[in-house]
Amino acid sequence: MTICYALPYYDPAFTDPEAYLERRALLRDLPRLLAERGYTMHVVHAFPSSHEFARNGVQYHFVRSGKLARGFAGGVARSTGRPPNAYEPAWQAARIIRRLQPDLIHFHGTNLYLNHALLLAMPGGTRPPLVLHYHGGSPSPNRLARRLQRFNFRRAARFLFTTQAHAQPFIEAGLIDEPHRVVEFMQSSSSFRWQARAEARRQTGMTGHPVYLWAGRLDANKDPMTALRGFEQILAARPQAHLYAYYLEDDLLPSLRRHVEAHPALRARVHFQGRALYDQMESIYNSADFIVQGSHHEFSGAAILEAMACGVIPVVTDIPSFRAMTGAGRYGILFPPGDADALARGALAVPPEEIEARSQQVRAWFEQTLSFPALARQLDGIYGDVLNDLC
Repeated sequence: MTICYALPYYDPAFTDPEAYLERRALLRDLPRLLAERGYTMHVVHAFPSSHEFARNGVQYHFVRSGKLARGFAGGVARSTGRPPNAYEPAWQAARIIRRLQPDLIHFHGTNLYLNHALLLAMPGGTRPPLVLHYHGGSPSPNRLARRLQRFNFRRAARFLFTTQAHAQPFIEAGLIDEPHRVVEFMQSSSSFRWQARAEARRQTGMTGHPVYLWAGRLDANKDPMTALRGFEQILAARPQAHLYAYYLEDDLLPSLRRHVEAHPALRARVHFQGRALYDQMESIYNSADFIVQGSHHEFSGAAILEAMACGVIPVVTDIPSFRAMTGAGRYGILFPPGDADALARGALAVPPEEIEARSQQVRAWFEQTLSFPALARQLDGIYGDVLNDLC
């Protein structure tokens, strides 16, 4: 059976496909595991330059759009102020997919209206079934885009959403008229591995008993102030605890620093580390006992998945994606968004002597349900169900 991963969009920050794949485990490890299960795997990806190569049993097609498509995208971008790659029609990628004649197309994304339609309108031959994989977004408020979205959704065989709750807005908007076609499926996973804590801490210099980690934007949605106030209560009971914060965006950093300066007990225990290189993050996660995140909304949660892959105990908000990741809190601690008191109570309910055992449980749960091998097993069943529907 031939499966084609379709990604008719690109990140202009990457120009080297090999370096890109090192950062995109979803496109590196998951197709490899499916190839090991006997599938013929192709990844067709729009890109700033064209490249074709085979890697670990997967054929990669990185496709640069033609001049007409780039010109169209540039004209639209100038009138909207958005980057051109948001509008670039992936005609070349659609042609390659048609030439490959896959048995099934696994389309990554649910909001790329025009490029969905390009695939669905491919002339000639039978059109393979389409699996749409949610990577964030909402039903479009734009009437034309909504019509394209409805056209695309009605021709999809399955919808892969992180949880049923994430699919609900699309169902209520009438874009998914057969809810039984929705399958709960994690947006991605992590290839990070567990490492002995002492060795990881020698590499990172992180210290504390226990060590708490923040890894994410310092913005209103992720709500770092609730995490900081919760840690302040934890510190009263665990005076040797430390909190390390790594982040890409620092919108709320000034207010967080002011809070730390106003509370002397926090000054020596809270460390604003800023940006870390991606290659450093595996050791950073493995240096932590707990990861804290206060998100009000998430379509997935990459940092939490990466941390759980390393056996870090999640202390996270009780929202659908985190509920799914933690097995409804069995393999982590859930607290209501904005509730610092509940955050602290949940974290303190894990005695220091139980941290190692809880860490092992988190790691085992991740391997069983959230890892790339687990996702490959689940996809094997989904693809089989889709193709059985055609018989």
